[in-house]
Amino acid sequence: MRHRVSGKKLNADTQHRLAMRRNLSRSLFLHGRIVTTLAKAKATRRFTEKLITRARHALAAKAAGDVHGWIHQVRLLARDVKDRDVLRKLLAEVAPRANRPGGYTRIVRDWKNQVGDNAPRAIFELVDRPVEEPAPEGEEAAAADAKRAKKASKKAPAKPAAKAPKGKKAAAGASAE
Repeated sequence: MRHRVSGKKLNADTQHRLAMRRNLSRSLFLHGRIVTTLAKAKATRRFTEKLITRARHALAAKAAGDVHGWIHQVRLLARDVKDRDVLRKLLAEVAPRANRPGGYTRIVRDWKNQVGDNAPRAIFELVDRPVEEPAPEGEEAAAADAKRAKKASKKAPAKPAAKAPKGKKAAAGASAE
């Protein structure tokens, strides 16, 4: 019985589970939105939210002038976020936008199941993601379309020369000449 046992095993040993959570969190911080299975998203949510909360505590310590508290929090974060660029992004972009007491991530059930094992898919995203820029309009859009058309015309291959038809009749016609 699994009474009072927290977390899912996800059919993986401890090291694989921890690496999977770290990698999913890393991808989420980099891209703001990832597509994964529903079970993995739910298992990763607690871990990711704790990382964001710890980053918020680090920023609060830095703002208060507590250098030792800030270093401590950053070192605890670096224990789970190995990539320095992702750690910088977490501290510089993700944590300052997370101005709420928890609930920094959202899991939305995808309408399609995963190809292969038919596992339910989910979209795992940050609630306060940066807004994507709208498509350019006016003269900028016309210039962008012209560039795309020019590149497409360069990439289009020339038509190959007409080949002789294959088959018995074609071979007989070629030998008669």
